Amino acid sequence: MSNEVELKLLVEPAQKDAVVSLCQQLAGGISPTTAQLKNTYYDTEDLRLRQFDMGLRMRTTEAYQEQTIKLAGEVLGGLHQRPEYSVQTLLDQPDLTLFPEDIWPDDFPLFDVQRELVAIFTTNFERFTWRIDSDNDGYIELVFDYGRIETGAREQVLCEVEIEVHQAPMHEAYKLARRLITRLGARVGSLSKAARGYLLAEKSVLEPFIHESFVEQHSGDDIGVGLYRSLNYALQYWQHNDACFSLNPSVRAVAGITEGIRLSKVILQQLTMLEVDVNDHILRLEQMLGHLGWLSRYDGLTELIAEDGAYHRALKNSPKLYEQLLQQQEHAVQTELVQKLTARDDYQLTLLELGELCQRQPRHPELMEIPLKQWAVQRLRDDWQRVTEQFARTEELRPEHYLKQLPQLQSSLQLGYCVGYLFDADYRERFRAPWLDMVRGIREIMALRLLREAIKDSDEPQTEKLLNWQQVQLESLLYALEYSRRSALKQEPYWELS
Repeated sequence: MSNEVELKLLVEPAQKDAVVSLCQQLAGGISPTTAQLKNTYYDTEDLRLRQFDMGLRMRTTEAYQEQTIKLAGEVLGGLHQRPEYSVQTLLDQPDLTLFPEDIWPDDFPLFDVQRELVAIFTTNFERFTWRIDSDNDGYIELVFDYGRIETGAREQVLCEVEIEVHQAPMHEAYKLARRLITRLGARVGSLSKAARGYLLAEKSVLEPFIHESFVEQHSGDDIGVGLYRSLNYALQYWQHNDACFSLNPSVRAVAGITEGIRLSKVILQQLTMLEVDVNDHILRLEQMLGHLGWLSRYDGLTELIAEDGAYHRALKNSPKLYEQLLQQQEHAVQTELVQKLTARDDYQLTLLELGELCQRQPRHPELMEIPLKQWAVQRLRDDWQRVTEQFARTEELRPEHYLKQLPQLQSSLQLGYCVGYLFDADYRERFRAPWLDMVRGIREIMALRLLREAIKDSDEPQTEKLLNWQQVQLESLLYALEYSRRSALKQEPYWELS
């Protein structure tokens, strides 16, 4: 067995000559070895290997033929880590019994899978390889693959650099990756060749994540382990949606990218309190969020015109206004701006460097060895005290106050995703429910503000009547928010009950 550890970067096919030139320069001028590789990937029709997160291929070269199985692994900030087993063979089809018996999960139907294997797709490419020796007797292979992924009548260009680490310090690999990003505009790659092949063969789909989950923490871990596990989750969430956006630009993917960036920022802020220097990363994330600010306007307009929403029927009775809102929603979408953002060096470097941060896990030994749950109780207590102080006023709150407090409330709820798993789920959900209702209500305030602007700018003959109706809707919403606020303030904090 070998444990494949590599950084994957995607480059534009037009950059082929520039990639070869730069890689040769990075390798000290040494010419590459080259090989023509053909890989055929196998699975069953019902994709049972894929269900176990395994990839099976047959590789054919001029010198040999081998079968390889890659088991479940992890992808983080372009760093791919997966155990793999390879066996040379003369057979035309892979034989799973040639692999060690102990690699299979207990419930893996080995012989059923073997009997039903079929070819799913192939990759044909030229591989350029440079070996870069390290000072500690390890080495790095700098690999450039250029060719195609093929399945039936469909094909896709394959153009990627892999930085494969063999007992060398990881910081050397990240240094090479930075050069490729800044010199060639390379992009951090989160999808393997196999994943892209399954997509091309229409054997899998890539859908954006739109709901965050609680990170599965362990109460016996210390703060450092818990926070870096949370950052790992946030980065994977972000990268998954980034990959979705690259393949199919959509507002849902942008929303997922935005939530991943926000969650990453919340976790980095916790690290700064523990004397880990990540302020530059936080600044970059804040700048990115500025480019994604149009999403709030889009969501507000969607709230107004959604067919299952509270305002759709009434607005349909004002056709000019409704059409105006539809046009505003369409114009609010700025996916081209997001495409420019994700292609920028600083965006790609942030993905790469946050992945490196998770790999290095720098920590202050005295501050971060405290048990995670002990820290979580105190941190949640302090964080929510600031929230409740802003909402625990005797008078009814006005829209401006709600809007001002939304960022802090969202941040506190996201902190809950990082450590909330450590506490009783029923208590946790009971506490969070009215606060989540408030978030939805505050976003609705933003929607009604957009509606007021649209009414004033519309050609509807009954403008005054519509403005009065909008005001009634706002007052009704504030009444509901007041109920949620009082309910939220009465809830027992779940971290005090577990």
